[in-house]
Amino acid sequence: MKLPAGKLPPEMLRTLLASLPAADYPVVVGAEFGEDAAVIDVGAPELLVAKTDPITFAAEDMGRYLLAVNSNDLATVGAEPRWLLVTALLPEGIASEQVTGLFDGLKEACAESGVVLVGGHTEITVGLDRPVLVGCLLGTVRRDRLVRTSGARVGDAILLAGGIAIEGTAILAAEHAGALLAQGVAPAVIEAASGWLRVPGIAVLPAARILRATGAVHAMHDPTEGGLLTALAELAEAAGVGLSIDAAAISVLPECRAICAALGLDPLGLLASGALLATLAETELPAALEGLRAAGIPAARIGAVVPASAGRAFVAGDRVLPLPVFARDELARYLESK
Repeated sequence: MKLPAGKLPPEMLRTLLASLPAADYPVVVGAEFGEDAAVIDVGAPELLVAKTDPITFAAEDMGRYLLAVNSNDLATVGAEPRWLLVTALLPEGIASEQVTGLFDGLKEACAESGVVLVGGHTEITVGLDRPVLVGCLLGTVRRDRLVRTSGARVGDAILLAGGIAIEGTAILAAEHAGALLAQGVAPAVIEAASGWLRVPGIAVLPAARILRATGAVHAMHDPTEGGLLTALAELAEAAGVGLSIDAAAISVLPECRAICAALGLDPLGLLASGALLATLAETELPAALEGLRAAGIPAARIGAVVPASAGRAFVAGDRVLPLPVFARDELARYLESK
């Protein structure tokens, strides 16, 4: 069977992960479905957290983008990013000025974030039509502040910080403006969305810091490929729980809605870095929302964690539907159609 672009099918990934030997000490969190980063006990006061993620869709500002997507996964376990390694796979014939620009972008992004670029690998690679950057980011987290996707508890409120879907919409606006104009999307909408990778940006570390400072967050998860609904399904599976999601409470940004409508895409299945999911006790929710909004981060309660026996419900008005499933990200589906 030939696989399409995007994430591996969930059932295939589960099978592959299940074939691995069980992780033992010093691995605290290993290769588990739905978990965002690995956690290792190196005998120090803090735990070591590791994550690797590539940049394959976007072509602009790749250094900042690479650091953000890897930092997001460290943020969801409560960690602070510290050291970055980068593998740069570059296409044949790339201009030396472009390589220098990529390196300068990485240096600038690391300096802004207090992360040290400690090494990696570069090569000219046969068969590529664009640069591909792969990051490996290391960080640390206090032992008593580790957060896991599997930590969601029945009775928790589900909080969404940030709008939907910043990353996918920004890529579509920046790199496919011609197609959007041809479908009648207003130039002002395209221009506004094309800058979203910088402002508001896709980093969720500020939101994660606010939530973990409350000491009350039970789980966090970073919606990436497959969008918000895929991330919710991953959270439910990791924690072995059910969900009740209020469709009306999900904040889809107007520009995202317009661009997705023009291309026949579903915003809730679109690459969604820049948003953060969290679960916490209902009694802790008001303080968390207040802290996020005071920092200028939009946030809302979008549902609740329920027993696994109740399933995963998507409540749209007076209809209760099964939580929709996306076999692949809407951006990947659009790119393949082109």
